[in-house]
Amino acid sequence: MAIGKKVRRALVFLLVSINVVILGGCWDREEINDIAIVLGIGIDRVKNGNIRLTVEIAVPRVIGSGQMGGTGGDKEETIIRSGTGVTIADAIAQLQERLPRRLFWGHMKIVIFGEQAAKVGIREHLDFLIRHPQTRTRCNVFVGKGSAKSMLELIPPIEQSASEVLREMAESRTLMRKTAKETLQTLNSEAETVLLPMVKVLPPPKGKKEIETIPFIYSTAVFKKDRMIGQIDDYITRGVLWIRDEIKLAHVTARVPGERGNITSRMIRAHTDITPKHEKGRWKIIVNVTSEHDIILNGTKLDLLSERNIQRIETELEKDIKRRMRSALDQLQKDMKVDVFGFADAIHKKYPSRWRHLKKRWNDVFPDLPVELNITVKVRRPGMNFPPQGVPEQEVKE
Repeated sequence: MAIGKKVRRALVFLLVSINVVILGGCWDREEINDIAIVLGIGIDRVKNGNIRLTVEIAVPRVIGSGQMGGTGGDKEETIIRSGTGVTIADAIAQLQERLPRRLFWGHMKIVIFGEQAAKVGIREHLDFLIRHPQTRTRCNVFVGKGSAKSMLELIPPIEQSASEVLREMAESRTLMRKTAKETLQTLNSEAETVLLPMVKVLPPPKGKKEIETIPFIYSTAVFKKDRMIGQIDDYITRGVLWIRDEIKLAHVTARVPGERGNITSRMIRAHTDITPKHEKGRWKIIVNVTSEHDIILNGTKLDLLSERNIQRIETELEKDIKRRMRSALDQLQKDMKVDVFGFADAIHKKYPSRWRHLKKRWNDVFPDLPVELNITVKVRRPGMNFPPQGVPEQEVKE
């Protein structure tokens, strides 16, 4: 009986001790009045070779007054501050000396590299950000045309900050999107290459100041071993996304031979398989794409209830997608000689022992590597009205 009481007392003491530890979990809390919330950062390389770090900070008094998101207030919703140093860590230390509040990185949405910083190398800067306990590895990474600082200084007409504008554009998936974690993972791939969305500034509306506009994604920066070596336009970018199985949003326009007008489809889903082959001592890559579409515009006189007409349209859509992919291969494989498609990783995954020998001469093999493209498009829905609109019934082609 006495032993039972001792056991119960020990259990009660243990439970009380655990509760004391759990309930005392606010020892490291940070008051919002003591921190400066960083929304986005820009990294530039200045003339003396140092790093200039620019941060966009939310203004607490505007948040508290409820004016954020409006255009009628006379208070800026964010402020821009910069610091310089030999490394990004030095630049942050200098910047912190000039601020009354401690920088808080837990709400950071974007990282922008200026062109010069991107050409010198980005791995060191991303390494610091990933190691920092507060920064978000899901923040979106961009390259800015010109300086990163100039991007953050913009005053967008709709969103609360330039950081939020770029975050929204990246999340729309119209072109390339990369997070900080994905960027480092891709740089650590077998090919050591990465693609990042590139942004520039829209011309300001008539009567507005140059900073009263927004940045937008207009092309893609190409990196080899963490240094930017060039860029590709949006058309080539979409070809790359098709091959990499990363296409999320696409509209394809095609013309059917012998017919006037265009057909435009919206992709609803797509999937790409990359299969390496090694036959008779030669390597080959087979890319199989399956894509499902809805017709959103019929500028022809074709009746979309006709199975024959749908097959003709599917054939032309397949040709258009194939042209995009082939253009991407011509520019990046033949001209720039950069494997951004994941071919090296596909070979490494399927033939790990052979890849150990191939890796040493991959840069010589890749530019001449045969790539077979097989595209299959299926039109799932021809739209609400099957006959072409505004065309006399006798002219509709079945």
